[in-house]
Amino acid sequence: MREKISGKLLKGLEGHTPGLLLSIQYQVLTDMTARAFGAPRIRVWTLDPERAFEAYARFSADCMKKYRGDPQALCREAYRTGQTLRALTGFQDRADLERLVFYLYRNIRIRMEGTLPGHIRISACYFSTLYTPSMCALMSRADSGIIAGLLGGGALTFTERITEGCGECRACFEISERKNLDP
Repeated sequence: MREKISGKLLKGLEGHTPGLLLSIQYQVLTDMTARAFGAPRIRVWTLDPERAFEAYARFSADCMKKYRGDPQALCREAYRTGQTLRALTGFQDRADLERLVFYLYRNIRIRMEGTLPGHIRISACYFSTLYTPSMCALMSRADSGIIAGLLGGGALTFTERITEGCGECRACFEISERKNLDP
């Protein structure tokens, strides 16, 4: 029943997401990033969505500049976040989970297309103008963790990145026993 209700809610949100929900999404990402880097937590959810997003984007870049980033810690924190989102929605169907991933990434200004599991193409990414190639590689561990948490395991591997001068990002998300990120 919860999955059916969540599906209808997602369909409505895909058309229009209230500002408060966007700001809450940015807060969840900010908190995840703070935990992963051992950085002091900041509050962004009370800001309007545009300012909340910009605060999260700056915060993530600042964390990578000021703190030593552990890719495994970042992936673990993101995985837990993805698991929590999956539990909250009640989604089990792969198509619903894929829609949720693409919806969440659209909210952070990443235009993602493809299939999960499978190949993904990112034609536009807000963070590509903010992150260096090494920062992008580190934060892609968060992408891998969130998607794996939502889909129940797996790993995201990039073959091309906008930050490395490519016209788009290309990646593949694979689910397998050995790629299960469950801590």
